[in-house]
Amino acid sequence: MGAKIRIIFSVFALIMMVLFGYGAVVGNWSIVNWGMFAVALVCCLLVFVRFVYIFNFSYALCAIFNGVLIWALRPSVASALICSAAILYGLRLFTFSFMRTRGESYAGRMKNIIKADQEMPLPARIMLYIMVTWLMTFHLMAAWFVASSAVLVPGVMVGGMVMLASTLLEGIADWQKQQSKNRAPAAYIASGLFSRWRHPNYLGEIGLQVGLIIAGLSVTDGVGDALIVVIAPLYIVILMISEAQSADEAQLKRYGSDPAWREYRERSGSLFPR
Repeated sequence: MGAKIRIIFSVFALIMMVLFGYGAVVGNWSIVNWGMFAVALVCCLLVFVRFVYIFNFSYALCAIFNGVLIWALRPSVASALICSAAILYGLRLFTFSFMRTRGESYAGRMKNIIKADQEMPLPARIMLYIMVTWLMTFHLMAAWFVASSAVLVPGVMVGGMVMLASTLLEGIADWQKQQSKNRAPAAYIASGLFSRWRHPNYLGEIGLQVGLIIAGLSVTDGVGDALIVVIAPLYIVILMISEAQSADEAQLKRYGSDPAWREYRERSGSLFPR
């Protein structure tokens, strides 16, 4: 995570703390909202096992458990659509992350992760825990608003379909990427979805956040509620754009001298197919 994105993350986390604090003071937060906060507090404890786990396993578990929590306490057709899409996404991410961390192609990177984890000071780990906990608390606020309205308006249907399609896209991209890395860990990927664009997995992640935003905004009234819905997914969209740019720069350094890669870069898009 670069310096700029860390600053953006800090600003977004501070805004989420203020929003939650204000909501708690004026009595706007329900038992479900407090439950979402509790789920995030528990799931994000994985940062103290290995700090990178908070970005995949904690993220996936929060999507699963908060999706179940919202759906169970505010059941409706609308909440079933959005919450099931979130749960499906979390299950896919958890399974993929679990399998990847145990794959041979990931062994070299895992060694670097373990080394970085051992060198990470406790204050930095605590700060990461606090900020990601707030991010995970707010991530499914769109689902909460949809469940509270209990009305299957067109925006909710569109948002749910975008979430499901994006989960499928990201799942296929991650599977193709892992299969390619298993065959040739040091090679770049230029087959399957990656033949025409370099980061379809990041686009899938962005699509999930956009789906949440569409669904949430379709049932909210007022700027305050809209901000609650948008803030966490918007940060993840910004993060994915930043990650795609960083990955392009890393590939340029690693493969820039290879004419075949330069030709591939010319005929492929970064976040969208060319």
